[in-house]
Amino acid sequence: MARAIVFDAPGSAILEERDLAPPVAGEIAVEADVSLVSAGTERSLLTKFHRYPVEPGYSMAGHVTAVGPDVTAFAPGDRVIVHSGHASATVIDQRFALRIPANVASEDAAFFTIGAMAVYTIRLAALDIGSPLLILGQGLIGLVTTQVARIAGAAPLIVTDVVQERLDLARELGADHGFRADQSGELAALARSLPGGGPAATIDLSGVPSTIETALALTRRGGRVIPASMIPGGHQVDIFGRAWIEGLSIVGAYFNARPWSLDATEVTSPLDWPVRPYSAGRLQGTAMPTSLEDAAIFLRLLENGRIKLDRIVTEAVDADDAPAMFMRLPQSDALGSIIRWR
Repeated sequence: MARAIVFDAPGSAILEERDLAPPVAGEIAVEADVSLVSAGTERSLLTKFHRYPVEPGYSMAGHVTAVGPDVTAFAPGDRVIVHSGHASATVIDQRFALRIPANVASEDAAFFTIGAMAVYTIRLAALDIGSPLLILGQGLIGLVTTQVARIAGAAPLIVTDVVQERLDLARELGADHGFRADQSGELAALARSLPGGGPAATIDLSGVPSTIETALALTRRGGRVIPASMIPGGHQVDIFGRAWIEGLSIVGAYFNARPWSLDATEVTSPLDWPVRPYSAGRLQGTAMPTSLEDAAIFLRLLENGRIKLDRIVTEAVDADDAPAMFMRLPQSDALGSIIRWR
């Protein structure tokens, strides 16, 4: 038996009990320790999704309790992250799991989807060391992306938000400049002073549809604009205005636009003629990154102390109190919220 969070109607969250079947071939059973609430995404699901009921969440950290008959990559007792909703337990395809490094806390590991989104977004920015970067929005994903951008060598690293406290935190985490949304004149002046007359790339994580216009106005000629927020209502953009005239690239950043993972088929050495194909398992460490590989990269950053998350978690609740926490979400300014399942 497992318990799971369900949005059963707009603005309503409940804990629902359900039976779990044992894992079959290729599956693992995982008991949750914690799951991470992504406030922006889940606020949208709670208030204006196109159908209900819906099961929110995509970042769980827990431990394996059982494995299917052909599973060799995981064993009972392994600490893992899984791409799963908010639930006390789940049975899931092993390809949606990664082992958690020994020195990484489950509360930090639960950020893996957010962290992988940040890594992917910075990849799309195609930065060189010293490239000026503008990040619009310092919510949960924005604050993690700011840290990844600093690691990637963005300079100066400029951020915006409507909340001054988030800008102050972003400066602590590596941003060079922070502007409130009402400081558009100061932001524009700094952008014009940059090499090339603007940031080399602008990442929009604000969740505000019209902010893409700011990105298009400030990014320098030949630069990249990366809309990385989920905007359920959409927004119309004039691609034949400045984007066309100045040669801007608008690069969509939906997390699963690329494969989740890839299997590698290799060939044997030519010294062992004739060459023969063989399966080499999951493709890793190549120039063809996948969602799962970016999650693995984020775990390595955590393992080596490159990312700080403690200041980003603003609320932690036990599972019994999770429905009430979700009901507060539309009026809450929480960044990261953790649900404790044990």
